[in-house]
Amino acid sequence: MAESEIRRNPFTNELIIYSPARQKRPDRKEEYCPLCSGSKEVPVFKKPLRITNKYPSLDNREDFKKVKTGTFFEKSNPYGFCELVVYTKKHDAMFIDLNEEEILAIFIEWRDATMDFAKDSNIKYILPFENYGEDVGATLIHPHGQIYGFPFIPPIVEKEFNAAVQYQKERKQCMVCDYIVAEKEEKERIIYEDDHIIGIVPYFAKYAYDVYIYPKRHYGLLHHSTQREMESFSTLLPKVIQSVNSIFNKKASYSLSLNQSPLNTPGSAAFHMYFKIHTPQRNKESLKLLGAVETSGGTFINGTLPEQAAKSLRNNLE
Repeated sequence: MAESEIRRNPFTNELIIYSPARQKRPDRKEEYCPLCSGSKEVPVFKKPLRITNKYPSLDNREDFKKVKTGTFFEKSNPYGFCELVVYTKKHDAMFIDLNEEEILAIFIEWRDATMDFAKDSNIKYILPFENYGEDVGATLIHPHGQIYGFPFIPPIVEKEFNAAVQYQKERKQCMVCDYIVAEKEEKERIIYEDDHIIGIVPYFAKYAYDVYIYPKRHYGLLHHSTQREMESFSTLLPKVIQSVNSIFNKKASYSLSLNQSPLNTPGSAAFHMYFKIHTPQRNKESLKLLGAVETSGGTFINGTLPEQAAKSLRNNLE
């Protein structure tokens, strides 16, 4: 089996991806940019472009296979997909600098990748995302996102999915649809709402300025969005990031992810799609670093109430 592999933790049932190739990724301080127009990877830039990740954690060059050697040792080859999406030819631009048409074009690439990867029955989950800034591990400055196709459902998503399936089984309702109704009654954690989407600092936020952006209509995959819904997302997402920057008076590091329903999995229709914006920044000077309570106990301590964070974000939302 290749040196890259996926191993199972028998105590928690979690899967860990081991990928030594990731150590070879370029440093953000290097002068050469592989994502600029005219490079080997991007000969000509005309629109947002999907390219293969040169340092993938997952790939589909070999058939998916598992190996178990004893009670405690189970692994598989790192089957899956890893792609980059180059946003723009402007090397020093950021996601928040792009206009609505440019952001919609990025979403189209995310949508198409989801439909492409979903054709593989081994793929259980597709995660489009962007990491911006050193504090979330971004190694390239040129504006880009990534798309991972996993042969398993990642643990956080799996917990959400199981809760949604159980809720629907018991109440015959979508858990997120009911949650949106409850948040609208409370009002104080909502940062934005229009006819199609709603932005919330959730009641249960782990980090100070986590923001979840839900479509009001129930569906699980980006290609089920209407044009109006896509336009609403493309308008709000950069505004939320800019609001975070305004609060901290800096270009804060963040992760933007699209959390979609699992694939090739029974009950997947119960999942309600959403975007998530996360920053590790907890105040103007400090990051939220994980200590033993979080890393050993799995219990997060958040120093900012969601209601306070939502008020700050609303006040800085342009």
